[in-house]
Amino acid sequence: MLEIDRVLELKEEFILYKLDIDEGMFWLFNIENGDSFKINETSYCILSMFDGNKKVGEIQKYLLDKYKDVNTEAIVKDFIELVQKMENENIFK
Repeated sequence: MLEIDRVLELKEEFILYKLDIDEGMFWLFNIENGDSFKINETSYCILSMFDGNKKVGEIQKYLLDKYKDVNTEAIVKDFIELVQKMENENIFK
């Protein structure tokens, strides 16, 4: 279960990178061990909001407001899966 009142922040060793070519390429890098994750633009946007100031629920609400024409259940499901995957990868403080 995702705790919507939690405030998450990327660890210092992780940086987001956007390469502006064609449709754009988006990456999450671990600058300590060299691991990298190719991500899509939406994941890049979501992860950039985990700045230690916003609650998980606020980020989820932002997505629901931004993508009003997309199925709400699909947005919530994808959001939860992304957060859980990134927690499993240990990218949050």
